[in-house]
Amino acid sequence: MAVNIKLTPDQQKYLAVGVLVLFGGGFAYVKYFWLPISEKISETKKQIEETEGKINKAKSQAVRLNKIQKDLERLNTEALEAEKRLPKVNDLAGVIDVITAIARRYSFKIQTFSAGSPRPQAHFIETSYSLTGKASFHELGRFLAAISVEERIFNVRGITYGTPDSEGKMGITFQLVSYQYKG
Repeated sequence: MAVNIKLTPDQQKYLAVGVLVLFGGGFAYVKYFWLPISEKISETKKQIEETEGKINKAKSQAVRLNKIQKDLERLNTEALEAEKRLPKVNDLAGVIDVITAIARRYSFKIQTFSAGSPRPQAHFIETSYSLTGKASFHELGRFLAAISVEERIFNVRGITYGTPDSEGKMGITFQLVSYQYKG
């Protein structure tokens, strides 16, 4: 069934102008409005994705930064603790104070205390002190145990002791070694 519509010449002109205006308006809409806006939208989406990527990267770095700062804090604390055990300077007065206090506490009578010359090693400097004193076996044991648990690192070498006298005291000679960080 075919529909046959007859249009007047004026109607045909209006129809042709309407079709031209519709296509012209559609073309202008697409070219000057739709395409530029969709291009801006896609550019903005890319910028948003890049910014979100940067934000995510920054967040992960911030988490790492917090961890690194905590590690740095822990390492600084450990370094301070290590410096107490292995000082950076040769502190003869400090060594004498510590050893004298331990000797008094455990009744070890120091008779002589002489410092030797420092000997550099690979990562530290070793200083020997010659000590002679008098104590019983138990006093000597407590004295040496106290030295071994002291915060600062000490070592004892070459202990020699004589026969106990009537009070149970004996003459004792040894080398006390202290260490200094070589930095």
